[in-house]
Amino acid sequence: MVAQEDSNAQKALADAQLQKLELEIKKLSFDVESLGSKGFQVENIMRFIPLITVMIAVAGFWFTVHQYNAQQAAGAKQQQQAADKLASDREQALLKPVWDKRLELYFTASETAATIALSKDKADRDKAESKFMQLYAGPLIIVEDTGVEDAMIMFRKCLTGQDSCDEAELQRRSQALASRARDSIGESFNIKLGDLKGKY
Repeated sequence: MVAQEDSNAQKALADAQLQKLELEIKKLSFDVESLGSKGFQVENIMRFIPLITVMIAVAGFWFTVHQYNAQQAAGAKQQQQAADKLASDREQALLKPVWDKRLELYFTASETAATIALSKDKADRDKAESKFMQLYAGPLIIVEDTGVEDAMIMFRKCLTGQDSCDEAELQRRSQALASRARDSIGESFNIKLGDLKGKY
């Protein structure tokens, strides 16, 4: 009798488990049917999640490398600009005494040529000719550019008699020397001295 009761209990338990299993299968069948194509789409999307994750990681790495390179290039450009400015400042500091001397000698040469061309006093003229020849043979050579050099040569030809020059030609060559000196000064200091007329 006890064995029969155990057998009935086991059978009841097995029936209950079978019913539970049938209910779970029905529930799963209902869930799959209700999802239909949505379930299929979700499954397909889930397959690509690892690939999408890798792509995002690669894009982040590339962006970081790009930012780093851009910062390095900007830093290098700033360093180059600073080095160029320092070199330019150093060059200007070294050349300043030369430009200052050029300015002084150009004014002296122009003044001397004008005195020779216009003075009626023989002593003043002789003194100016001596000064002109001194400039021509020495200090002006160090700082003059080719335009001033050519004008000095042309004026000297009048003084030495190499060219026959009357008073008007002497004045014209003196003015040409002053003009060449003005142009040279303008180029040295990157200004156009002719423009100063309207500014001052």
